[in-house]
This record gives sequence, structure tokens and C-alpha cells, in this order.
Amino acid sequence: MRERYKNALMWGLYAALVLLILVLQTVSFGRPRFFGVKLCFVPVLVACVSMHVGSEAGCVFGMACGLVWTLSGADGGAMHIVLLALCGAVAGYLCDRYLVRNLVSALLMSLMCLLFCQLVLFLFKCMVSSIGIQGLLPVLAQVGLSLLLCPPVYLAAWAIRKAGA
Repeated sequence: MRERYKNALMWGLYAALVLLILVLQTVSFGRPRFFGVKLCFVPVLVACVSMHVGSEAGCVFGMACGLVWTLSGADGGAMHIVLLALCGAVAGYLCDRYLVRNLVSALLMSLMCLLFCQLVLFLFKCMVSSIGIQGLLPVLAQVGLSLLLCPPVYLAAWAIRKAGA
């Protein structure tokens, strides 16, 4: 019974972390632009949590984060559900098989998730609108600035995992 309680506590704390990150992203950092771009924290969160919980749970976590983010009015719409599920599965798999779970791996997985999500959304916007290749520089700036949130999110995900283990 104690193991089920700790597992439920861990996932409850991860859900609270998701809500905290979404509030930070949409309320605190929703209006200001840094170097002309808005910050994107959810792929960083998915990468940091997925590397601790594994590929299957990371995929489900990414899908849930994508769903909540889409329902809160994300720019890319429902594409985030699929993109974040793929990011969670790949980040969890790579950390299960090849990488050590530390801050360097978290930075690498966060960079991978941010690049994947933002480049797919950029390519989609290129197809449906008249954004040219000159729109790629703000995407790269957004990825670089959003990566700055990785260390505190990694530490929070690590502490939650320790509480649930």
C-alpha cells in the first residue's frame, strides 16, 4: 500500500508541476517578449520528467501535457499532443538505454524536444502561411532562451522522483 501511495504522490506532484509551468508560461511570461520571442517551457518539462519515468510513462505524460497545453490555447493547436508524446517517448527511451540521468542529459533532451517541436511547428507555419526562411532565426532564439529553464525544472523533477521512489 505504501508503494501505491508514493506513486500517487509522485504523479500528483508532477501534475502540480505541470500547472505551475503552464501558469508561468501563460501568465507571467505570456505577454513579454525577450529578443522578439515568447518563451516555451512545456517541452523542457516533458523532457525532464520523461527522462526520470521512462519511455512509456513519458509518452503518456507528454500526451497529457500536450492535451492540457492545447486546451489552454497553445499556438500550434492539437499538434502539441502528438509532438510532446513523441518527445516524451524518445527522451525516456534514450535515458533508459544510453544516457545517465543528470543535468547534462536533461539539457540535451530538452534541446532535442524544443528543436523538434519548434521546427515542426515552423515548417507547418511555412506551409500554411507566407513565413519564409527568415522566420527561422526567432525560432532558434526561442529554443535557446527556453533552454534556460532546464536546470530548475530538472531539479524539481528529480526531487519529485526521489519522493515517489
